[in-house]
Amino acid sequence: MADDTEPGEVRAYHDPHGAPPVPDGDRVCPPARPSDRPTDAPPVTARQKVLATAVVLIVVAAIVIRVLR
Repeated sequence: MADDTEPGEVRAYHDPHGAPPVPDGDRVCPPARPSDRPTDAPPVTARQKVLATAVVLIVVAAIVIRVLR
């Protein structure tokens, strides 16, 4: 449950501009290089490729039919 003891005080000092900017030396972490990212995604299967191709063909056919009408 949220802390609802004194919501008036929390709202009274709300900063409309958000959090202050972080100084340059205090960055959370450097941007990750592509080689640093883990590859957790499994490879795409043939069934997924066929399904994706079918969806794209259906969408393209629907657009073509709509344009020709």
